[in-house]
Amino acid sequence: MTTLELNLETDEQLAAGARSQAYALLAEAFAFPESPLAARFASGEWLDELTDVLTFVPFTFDLPDARRETLACAPAREALEHDYIRLFEVGAGRPYCPLYEGAHRGGRMKIMEELVRFYEHFGLKPASGDQPDHVCAELQFMHYLAFKQAASPSGDLSVAQRDFLYRHLCKWLPRLVDRLADAREPSPFYSALASVAAGFCRTDLAWLKQPDAGD
Repeated sequence: MTTLELNLETDEQLAAGARSQAYALLAEAFAFPESPLAARFASGEWLDELTDVLTFVPFTFDLPDARRETLACAPAREALEHDYIRLFEVGAGRPYCPLYEGAHRGGRMKIMEELVRFYEHFGLKPASGDQPDHVCAELQFMHYLAFKQAASPSGDLSVAQRDFLYRHLCKWLPRLVDRLADAREPSPFYSALASVAAGFCRTDLAWLKQPDAGD
């Protein structure tokens, strides 16, 4: 996975850059676990990167010990792929736990139209075949907005980030967490990942609501 890169100098840039990288890592983790990603999970590289990045975000977000232990003990690639497919991609009529916002909230067409407007306002367009309400797309968008904040601290993008989290990720990620917890055959790894993603978005939103956030 390729992430955006820039030189960071001020504390504000470092904070925005750390938030941007955290969102990039979370987006990466929800992709299909092909060999390179599965290897990053298994070696602990992905978790080490996330842990390191979290020390630089402008708020306190500690991974709970239970979640950290679960993420540190990622299943083998075959088991990860099996869980990903049976939970997120196939099912009787539809996947048990889709990774699409509209599947958890209803009114999917309206949600996707709003997402496309968000993306296009910042010059972005989903690639052909990509769905704008997929969790990876939404987390990547937060990665992009935080990156732009880091690249241009004088341009206030905190309102856009706050609105996007409030309207989208913070609305439905908790439902994803609950749905995974109710699975007949739960996946501890993906349950922990969803819980961490939901918690990070919630904490980031609370920080962005502060008057001086992003200054």
